[in-house]
Order: sequence, then C-alpha cells, then structure tokens
Amino acid sequence: MRIKYFAIKCLIACTVMLAAACHKDKQLFEYNPINNLKLETADSVYTVAALDSLIISPKLVEGMPGNEEYTYLWQISASDTYDSNTEFTPLATTKDLRLYVELSPGTYRIIAKVTSNKTGISALARYTLTVTGIYYGGWYVVNTKNGIARVSLIRTDDEVFDNPMETTNDKSYPGKALGLYAYEDGGTLAFFTDQGAYLFNINDWLELRNTATILPGLATRLPFKSTPAFSTTILGYDQFIVADGGVYAGLGASAFGDDALKPFSDRINGDYEAFPGVFSGNLYTTHFYDNKGMKFVQLGYLDRTMTTSAATPSGAFDMANVGKKMIAYDMGTSSYFQSAEFYYVMENTAGARFLLSTTGTISSVSPGIYQQILNSPDIGDATKFATSSILKQLYYAAGNKIYVYDMLANSSSLIYTFPSGDVIKDIKMLRSTSTKMVVGINHGNAGEVYYFDIDGQGRFTNNTYTKKFEGFGEIEQVAAARGNYEE
Repeated sequence: MRIKYFAIKCLIACTVMLAAACHKDKQLFEYNPINNLKLETADSVYTVAALDSLIISPKLVEGMPGNEEYTYLWQISASDTYDSNTEFTPLATTKDLRLYVELSPGTYRIIAKVTSNKTGISALARYTLTVTGIYYGGWYVVNTKNGIARVSLIRTDDEVFDNPMETTNDKSYPGKALGLYAYEDGGTLAFFTDQGAYLFNINDWLELRNTATILPGLATRLPFKSTPAFSTTILGYDQFIVADGGVYAGLGASAFGDDALKPFSDRINGDYEAFPGVFSGNLYTTHFYDNKGMKFVQLGYLDRTMTTSAATPSGAFDMANVGKKMIAYDMGTSSYFQSAEFYYVMENTAGARFLLSTTGTISSVSPGIYQQILNSPDIGDATKFATSSILKQLYYAAGNKIYVYDMLANSSSLIYTFPSGDVIKDIKMLRSTSTKMVVGINHGNAGEVYYFDIDGQGRFTNNTYTKKFEGFGEIEQVAAARGNYEE
C-alpha cells in the first residue's frame, strides 16, 4: 500500500508542475534601444611635415542623441597593422586631436575611441598618418648668391626655405650651383657645384657625403663645369652621373644597400662625348647619347663598358646612327613595365632642329617620333624644353619668351613674354598632371620663380602666371621635390 501511495503522490506532483509550466508567464521585460555611436571625419589619411601641427576634429554621430557623457582616447602606432598585438601609445583624451608632430618621418596608424560613460558602448575610427621631413614637396630652386651655391625650397604650402643645407650643416658651399637630383628611393639628394659634389638627407638636409667619397678621382680638381645629369636605373641596380661629356657609374641603393655608398667609378672609358642625360630604355639597359658619334650608346646591367645601342634601321630613325647632335630632352610618361618615354630635341649640321622620341619596354627600346620642327619662331635659339604627358605638345623657351609646339600640326605659337632683360633659365612641367608649369628666370644675378596653370588646350590660364616667388640668387635649375611626385 505504501508503494501505491508514493506513486499517487508523484503523479499529483508532476501534474501540478506541468500545469505550472503551461500557465502563461506574466513577467514583464523592458527593452531599451541601444545608442549606437560613430566617429566621422572628412578624411582618414593625413600627411604632415615634421614639426608641423595635426588637427583631427571628428563628428560624434549618436543613434539616440541625448545628454550622455563620453570618454575619448587617441592612440598611435608605427605598426602596419591594427590587430590585437599592435602596441599603441596614448596621444590625447580629448574629443579633438591637436598634435604637434615631433615624430620621425614615416607612416603611422592612429585610433580614436569614444566610450559612453553610461552604457560602456564604444566606437572606433582609424586613420593613417604620413610624417614627412620639414622640406617635403614643392620645388627646389638651385641658385647662386654672392659666390655661394644654394638650394631653396618652395614647399607645397608656398612657404619658402631660403637655404636649408646651410642652416642644417652650419656651413656654406662656395662656388656656382649646377644641379640637384633626388634619388629614386626618396631618401637622399645629390647636389653638384663647380667645386664639389654632395649627398644630403632629403628630410633634414644633413650632409652625408662629399666629393672625396663620391668621386675621389675628381677631388683634386674642379669636378664639373656644366650642369650634370644624375639618375638611378628602373630596378635600382646602377646609378649614373653624366657630366662634361663623361659617364660615371655607381651601385644602386635599392639593390646593394650600404654598398651604394662606395665611390662612383672614374669616367667610363670610350671615345664618346655624352650629352648630360640618362635614358633608362628598359629594365636592364641604360642608354646615353654620344654627341661625338651622333648615336645612342648603352650600358647593360652592372656593365662598365660602353657600347653602341642596337641598330633600328627599320624604325623612324636608327639609334646606332642618328646623325644629329642632341640639344635637350624631357621624360614623358613612365611605369615599371613600360620603362619610359623620352622626347629629344636634336640639330643637324645645317642648324635645323628635329623632334625625336623613344619608348622603352621590358625587353626593347623603339624609336617613335621623327620630324623636323617647322613653323616655330626662335626654335633655333631655344635652350629649355618641357613636354606634356597629356597632349602632344612641347614647350620651349628662348630668351624671355615661351612657345608651345603642337607636334601634330608641326607649328608653334607664342604664349608668354617676360619683361625685357629677363632670361628664362629653366622650365619644368608638373609631371603627374601636366596642368602646371614652373619657370625660373634671371634678371641679372637675381632669380624669380613663376607658376603657370595650363588649360585643356595647353595654354596658360588667363594668359598669365598664378604665383610669383622672388629673392633667389642667379637660378641654374628648378627641380621637383621628392614626395610631390611632380617630375
């Protein structure tokens, strides 16, 4: 009987529990919407020169605007990643970031975090910061004042630095300034005067090397009499100086690291008179032009023996037998797989001038344009040239005048005249867009620089300049500053 009684109790208990489970739950739950957060800015990528200020002012977007209080945290890292192992350094705890940039040149990652003090909900915003040297972007002005070789910089923001290499190194560089060139790696500058050759750090203008360690064979005499050419090859295996008819070769920094600091070779042997230009025809061969033999010559990968370039008798002209003297050149478009397009102005023995071009690929170089320049006033007296990368146009300067030559129409027209007494010393195209020209002129021993905007037809906008900079010494060259990618 006890067993039967226990079974009945269990049955009753289960029935009660089942009834309770089936009974409607009248408990009330309260659902509150989440106040989603977001930080918005117009830009996420910033470039700032060292010792300048960076300001980022994000807008806080709330899903449910109210009176909540928030905590902010800005952090920075030099790492290329944002993962959990990345080490960040705190910068600020304010809504807006106001930073005096004392960082070394390089790329940094910044994270902004906002957290609700009420709910603990957070939002992140990520930014990329590139810190450049102080002397970054714009145009270098190579000039001489009172017997001192100088390089001034018109920075992209139009601030002018008079002679940073003198300021940084606390010394002057006597002689006549001849030329300045940026290395392909963007880290150093090669500077030449008629009394020396120098290498500078691009960020702070600290002198790294001088004539004795760059060209020791020239250290006992005046290095160069005229503006040299300087360039590294596409792959970075070689670097070349071409001056006073000779070619000098060194190892490239991108391929050989510290070995690139070894001195350049002495003049490469050969019966040639090299025009001051370096033409990287393809990835493994570098061309030069021999004004004595009136032909292209070349050096192969790490080669130090000059040979005649391959003949192209079926092309527009024969590279091994051009038969004309080179007067000037300018580089057009350039890329890794199509190494470069070069335009050349050449002159025959009768004084007539011609426009030629070559285009390089991975494996070969092909002649392109070959035509006599006709219907072009003052072309025989022109000394400086620049080509457009958009239109088939060539600009040239003669005395105080600038002309534009239409390659297709084979004729030129005058587009600007400086005052009498001014002499145009150099013209350079904004290579990345071909929408701006920079012109350096001398008025006696005083130099001035002008910016011209170029319209869709290749003429100067409003027929005049847009900006003018004064106070330089006698200008020899204007050159695009690395980081601006304007060459």
